[in-house]
Amino acid sequence: MKAAVLRAFGQDLGIEDVVIADPRDREVMVRIMATGVCSSDLSTIRGKTGAELPLIPGHEAAGIVERVGPGVSKVKPGDRVVLSWAPNCGHCFYCQDSHPTLCDVYGHAATSGGLWDGTSRLGPVTAPIKHYSCVSSFAELTIVPETGCIPIAADVPFAIAALVGCAVTTGFGAVVNDAAVRAGESVAVIGVGGVGINALQAAALAGAETIIALDTNAQKAELALTNGATHFINPVENGAIASIRALTGGRGVDHSIECTGRPAAMASAYAMTRPAGSVVIVGIAPAGTDFVIPAIGLPGSKKRIIGSIYGGGVPERDINKILGLYEAGRLALDGQIGKRIGLEKVNDALRWLEDGVLGRTIIEFAA
Repeated sequence: MKAAVLRAFGQDLGIEDVVIADPRDREVMVRIMATGVCSSDLSTIRGKTGAELPLIPGHEAAGIVERVGPGVSKVKPGDRVVLSWAPNCGHCFYCQDSHPTLCDVYGHAATSGGLWDGTSRLGPVTAPIKHYSCVSSFAELTIVPETGCIPIAADVPFAIAALVGCAVTTGFGAVVNDAAVRAGESVAVIGVGGVGINALQAAALAGAETIIALDTNAQKAELALTNGATHFINPVENGAIASIRALTGGRGVDHSIECTGRPAAMASAYAMTRPAGSVVIVGIAPAGTDFVIPAIGLPGSKKRIIGSIYGGGVPERDINKILGLYEAGRLALDGQIGKRIGLEKVNDALRWLEDGVLGRTIIEFAA
């Protein structure tokens, strides 16, 4: 199969012919039909997360089941599926505690660059290639745990399903599950990218009255305002904290959703949130960095600081809910897709992402 392989941080991915092993117990081989190019992929490729190499990136994807291993009962060959980058075992402490995205078994697999048993199905046995988040979708084929496959209806476009596999669910869930936004409340979303745009739509669906989008790219103002924002602030041109207090009667927002992964933005999210409000951190900061908040005021603020992973819910449940909203015309996803490219242009897509291109670049594969 053809795959984009990362062999050195900061360098272009190489398009290589890679061997792929048969799926083992409760594993599924999926033919990738569409995969998004996400900031998390970019961070890993640029060496910000400390992943082991070589690896095949990509985690936001949808495709068709090609083959199944022993013990698989959830899907069969020919099924259309969206892939979850946080498959869960169902029996560890966190799975039993209703936090499947914190699954111990998945955590071990993701950090080892393998699957459930810690080993790889990619590349030759003597020189294996690491899996990325149990997906590795920058390839024509991949092997994933059975619980990472979520069946979708025949009329859902693969490109849309791929978006829902990461960006949509992450942004939507941060608002609905972690912040639990209610009608009439105020929300600030920092970063109008693939995740932030879906946080804005979720806030609007929840009935938030004041929805403030913040981004240093002024070109994103129209995008934000057409996807649920009631106000747009460019922090470079306007004082973000003062502007937000002016829009919220001096108190600050009820909820802030930070989607950039920049420590300074995380500190700003805390500062712009009112006492007893919630600060939801979605963005992934580079390894070794910290964000600082004033310790003296923390106890009296009663603010909640929430780390949000994959939207803070149950991926399969939330993905099905989101696809239902999309099919009902209540969630606008088609306009979020930017360029559609082949795998050979993956390095161009990564540079576009660094340059702040509008719209999600989707890599599509021939049937």
